[in-house]
Amino acid sequence: MKKIKVIHLITKLELGGAQRNTIFTCENLDREKFEVYLMAGVGGILTPDIDKMKKGGNESEEKFIFVKDLIREINPGRDLKAYRYLKSEFKRIKPDIVHTHSSKAGIIGRIAAKRAGVPVVIHSVHGFSFSPFQPFLKRSIYRMIEKFVSRFTDHFIFVSEGDIVSAKKLKLMNRASFSLIRSGFDFKRFKNPGIGHVAAREKYNISKDDFVCGVIAPFKPQKGLIDLIRIASLVLERDKNIIFFIAGDGDLRGLIESKLKNAGIMDRFRMPGFINDIESVIPFFDIGVSTALWEGLPQSLVQLRLMKKAVVVTDIPGNNEIIKNNVNGHTVKVNNIKEFGDKILFLKNNSDNRNILASHKDDLDSWDGEVMVKSQEDLYFSLTESERFG
Repeated sequence: MKKIKVIHLITKLELGGAQRNTIFTCENLDREKFEVYLMAGVGGILTPDIDKMKKGGNESEEKFIFVKDLIREINPGRDLKAYRYLKSEFKRIKPDIVHTHSSKAGIIGRIAAKRAGVPVVIHSVHGFSFSPFQPFLKRSIYRMIEKFVSRFTDHFIFVSEGDIVSAKKLKLMNRASFSLIRSGFDFKRFKNPGIGHVAAREKYNISKDDFVCGVIAPFKPQKGLIDLIRIASLVLERDKNIIFFIAGDGDLRGLIESKLKNAGIMDRFRMPGFINDIESVIPFFDIGVSTALWEGLPQSLVQLRLMKKAVVVTDIPGNNEIIKNNVNGHTVKVNNIKEFGDKILFLKNNSDNRNILASHKDDLDSWDGEVMVKSQEDLYFSLTESERFG
């Protein structure tokens, strides 16, 4: 049987759910049935396991290709160069499928793929590029672009039901077919965590008396970390024995550090940067926290729930598909700083309620990476057969 040739394209391989999703898929697609390429812009900190992508050494490392002009920021000159390069590479490789992830790669990559004659173009929506928190004009332009690019898309994959609702409401799919496939990851890592609870606390200078609020998020505007500082300021006025541990990093680090210093609470925060083995630190979290303003569907909340942590989150699409209020955590309306702080203090001071929420049995099987990969394989077969015989 002739292998199906698939190219995955993403803007930047930083440490986030979309990036982990993409690399896990590329590493685990069945090499007996698929020939897999991964293309990405430069600047990220993740790299795929080349040996896994080669599966036995019979494939060239050219299966992993950097696209030097593919950047997140809008830059007409470099965007045009990226488009031309991608179109040329697609013509050279002749894939059966181009599967794009993230906004910029999704826009340029889908157009380039169709212009290059690629039979099937898939785009995974890990959250849209627009949100209610953007200025009206910017939000409207992004929506218009998403609607335009949908005509170059044969199939959409959504990781959250909320984004399906938005896409239908805003007519962003242009009659393309779609699937709900959760953003999966390796569950085994979270069933066999590494470093011990006490040793991990000592590593990050956290005392046994400190209550730890764990946050897993890159330092991006959408993650609401400035709101987290406001929440922490209120909470720490009432209780000093709380540590806010943020596993992540990014362009907003300087601003966040400045605001923490101005608020006088820097000593109550731990910000060690990106942590690749996040399962090694979640065990010492007392609760999980997400102040995100908008999301696709964050893997971090699934990871926190796999390790039985009660969670306080903003009540937004994506978050509220995992965290159910008063069932496995608490949901709070965006920008309700006082209520968010009250919920953190309530969980700190009410261990019985915290344990009830933490121990709730969630149905998380659809986020297992093996389930995700199998679902995508089935979709690839279906779409290429439809293209061949439809």
